[in-house]
Amino acid sequence: MRKLILGCVVLALLAAPAIAQQTGTIIGKVTMDDGAALPGVLVTATSNVLPQARTVSSGGNGDFRLPVLPPGTYELTFTLAGMATEKAAAAVALQQTTVVNMVMKVAAVAEQIEVTAEASLVDPTSAELKAAVEAEVITGLPVGQEYRDLVKLIPGVQYSEDSVRGPSAGGSGQDNVYMFDGVNVNLPLFGTLSAEPASHDIDQFAVVKGGASATDFNRAAGFMVNSVSKSGTNAFHGMVSYQIQPESFVAEEVETSTYTYDEDKDWITANLGGPILKDHLYFYGSFYRPTTTRENRATVYGPVPDYESTRDEYFGKLTFSPTQSLLLHGSYRKSETSNSHSAPTTTSSASVTSGSESELEITILEGSWVASQNSFLTFKYTDFANPTMGRPDTILDRVTSLETGRLDVNNLDTQGYLIVPVFGSNEQFNAFVAPIIDRYGYLQDGVRTGGGRVGGYFQFNNQDFYRENFQVGWDLLFGANVTHELHVGYQWFTDEEDLYRYSNGWGQIEVYGGTSNCPSGTGCDGLPFYYRTRVQQQGILDVPVIHSEFESQNIELNDSIKWGNLTLNVGVLISNDKLYGQGLRENSSNYSGFENDPTSKYLMHEVDWQEMIQPRLGAVWAYDASNTVYANFARYMPAASSLPRAASWARNLAAERFVYFDEDGEIMGWQQVASSSGKWFQDDLDPRATDEYLLGTTRDFGNGWSGRAHARYRYSYNFWEDTNNDARIRFEPPEGVPQELYVEDLAQIRAEIGGSTYVIAELDGAFTKFWEAGLEAEWRGRNAYFRGSYVWSQYYGNFDQDNSTGGSAANDDNIFIGSSNIADGAGRQIWDYKYGWLRGDRRHQLKLYGYYTLPWQGSVGAYAIYQSGQPWEYHSYEPYFVLSGGSRSDTNRYAEPAGSRRTDDHYQLDLNYTQDFRIADAFLIQARVDVYNVFDNQTGYDIQYNVHSANPGLPESFIRPRRFQVALRLEF
Repeated sequence: MRKLILGCVVLALLAAPAIAQQTGTIIGKVTMDDGAALPGVLVTATSNVLPQARTVSSGGNGDFRLPVLPPGTYELTFTLAGMATEKAAAAVALQQTTVVNMVMKVAAVAEQIEVTAEASLVDPTSAELKAAVEAEVITGLPVGQEYRDLVKLIPGVQYSEDSVRGPSAGGSGQDNVYMFDGVNVNLPLFGTLSAEPASHDIDQFAVVKGGASATDFNRAAGFMVNSVSKSGTNAFHGMVSYQIQPESFVAEEVETSTYTYDEDKDWITANLGGPILKDHLYFYGSFYRPTTTRENRATVYGPVPDYESTRDEYFGKLTFSPTQSLLLHGSYRKSETSNSHSAPTTTSSASVTSGSESELEITILEGSWVASQNSFLTFKYTDFANPTMGRPDTILDRVTSLETGRLDVNNLDTQGYLIVPVFGSNEQFNAFVAPIIDRYGYLQDGVRTGGGRVGGYFQFNNQDFYRENFQVGWDLLFGANVTHELHVGYQWFTDEEDLYRYSNGWGQIEVYGGTSNCPSGTGCDGLPFYYRTRVQQQGILDVPVIHSEFESQNIELNDSIKWGNLTLNVGVLISNDKLYGQGLRENSSNYSGFENDPTSKYLMHEVDWQEMIQPRLGAVWAYDASNTVYANFARYMPAASSLPRAASWARNLAAERFVYFDEDGEIMGWQQVASSSGKWFQDDLDPRATDEYLLGTTRDFGNGWSGRAHARYRYSYNFWEDTNNDARIRFEPPEGVPQELYVEDLAQIRAEIGGSTYVIAELDGAFTKFWEAGLEAEWRGRNAYFRGSYVWSQYYGNFDQDNSTGGSAANDDNIFIGSSNIADGAGRQIWDYKYGWLRGDRRHQLKLYGYYTLPWQGSVGAYAIYQSGQPWEYHSYEPYFVLSGGSRSDTNRYAEPAGSRRTDDHYQLDLNYTQDFRIADAFLIQARVDVYNVFDNQTGYDIQYNVHSANPGLPESFIRPRRFQVALRLEF
């Protein structure tokens, strides 16, 4: 399939390639000074980012349109026989529309008119709630080095320091879509921003928060962000930068544990771009190397080796324009990251540290062909690969067999991850473990103490993620008094994961000392055992790599109908999703239609085209050319799902084994550790959907000022989750929930192919609601920029994907979508205090940021944020103790209504100062200082809410302290 797609890519590039939404548009109208329309005016656009000029002519009503323009600064030239030639400057922003209206005069009486057009909040043709940030704004602000840092600039999106999940904005942190050069860089299947490229190559950054049309394959129930990378031009340009943040530049941090260290960071960045063939072929290349070291670390066992994280990232891009109408881009990004000696616990020895290796590869082929001034074709092929490996720093001899293996009890620290025992009340046990504690325990007040961890970290974790994407589009503009901009698009993509885990040595080792007996079914039933190990069976049995796959096709149809000052947007996005697991093979003679086969890929569920119809309807009235009112309805059906892995029959192949040993380390028996197995899908599942209603207005106030006011409402429903098949019978649901099994014949299916007693079901009455009202203002001056926004919002419901794991801080994780702790047993159903304010709710949020260029070649930038605190509630097993059969787990068992409490509000100010030093005309030396969290406001969040764990009610995470970064940069 990949070879077929690649072949199609090559053919399409030769025939009709396209740039696929990595562009902006200029529109406008040409008139006489008496207001009469001027048809036939040649409008020519030139720019350093466009190798060859682009020319169109104005239509019968004087309107003109320049689509698929690479973002940048353009000069427009207007020419018509008998009329004076006019020029205008226009800034084109990513996925935005810039309006340039021109008044022309007869040559004999003409005087030069200077017109400068900037992209603003006003788009007379679109009801989308969108924004763009250009390179000079990014450079002028104290932003940060990573792609994730740019998200804080989005109006109305909460400021978040989560390192894995994204911020909530009308949906969960896994409902957002992050695009880099039009490539979806979300972690496949999980929907988080775990693998992210650097921000230094980004030329522009754009976001669509709502009001989406059917033109971008936008299925995001949160927001969708995109970026476009820098390109070469006709002139050679380059840059080298070095930035540091040593430990001495960071304020004292609120300590969350006794484990401390000194952390130093630095960043090396370099790029070079220019022409290969003037006016036709440009190149751009870059290198990025961030490093982090942590020194002066120690645990109760003594010093720990220094932690080191390094990343080498390379990027290359070619821009080719063989003709005025054809523009091609090809790029390749490769990033290699290595971490060693990651933090052990405070009671671990230096040998149990772990590390990781990961790669990120992004390949892109794209372009645009303007077939005529009223028609253009679009095309994009992308390949995303993110292989990762977590590994021990201390690698032990690998166990290869449960038949011949043994445990060397005289050298337990070479056998695995030893949990050093602690003395108890049993004299036999204490006598057995005393020499083990004496050898492997840590010194406390001169006495050897148990409870520590020695040996090597317990496992290797290989998770390799892939995404392949192909999309093509066609746009046609036609009509006279009423014009139509018709768009047709098709997209195909697959998300894949390959999973393989194996243990380091014997994995985790526990000491029992003969005081416990082997469980039944182990081969040593009832006999006393002395040691037990927990080992991954993928390393010791013939267990294959587990493959999971999500395949999607999307078709979009959109017509933007313009009649005078009114634009109607009528569109629909239709999707088809297929979820593939592993571990079953089709067998039509069986009741289930399947039989067990560990290596086979099978279609576990399909959502048909007719079930995934997503209408997009909008209206914009540009009541005086520069001011608008608009309304929009859009339905989104998110694509991300973890169920291909979480519900797969093969998931049980990644289970662990308990292995039991006698006093001399000989194997007595083993058993499989209870693990999740395959889950059957409830019939007639409706796909998850989010309905959005949007009203807004924009206004151009003149002198560079523009503004926007909007209100919107989002309702999300049809949530899928794994839950007990009999949950609606056993766990006291409220009135209205049917008292029946989700899958009536599950017993017959399990008798044939096994699987879990849990099923994938559409939870009755699960929903979220999001209300938002916002004000935005933007000012663009010659030497300054300002943007401000205030947003009031409410986010509530009974299904909180952002709050579904075992601990509050652990919610910043790659949580399964569709198979979390929600609805897992008694006390975790959506009727168990789940209704209330969700984790992502932020009632008030104010953002102000901008920069100002000083007369002495310096500039200052600032970013300020205020937002309401994070909702939370206590979790406890006690209200559900009887119903759960005596479970003492607080996990996801709310003891009070969701969001009953709230953390402190947070405010923060970031500043930067940049000073330029010109050396002749060819070189620029730039010195820069960034200060983050100037007031050192380390607001606590992620409250430890489990009542029966340590420190309930106290925050587990804090906003990072005040820190300085200093950079020196050379440009040429």
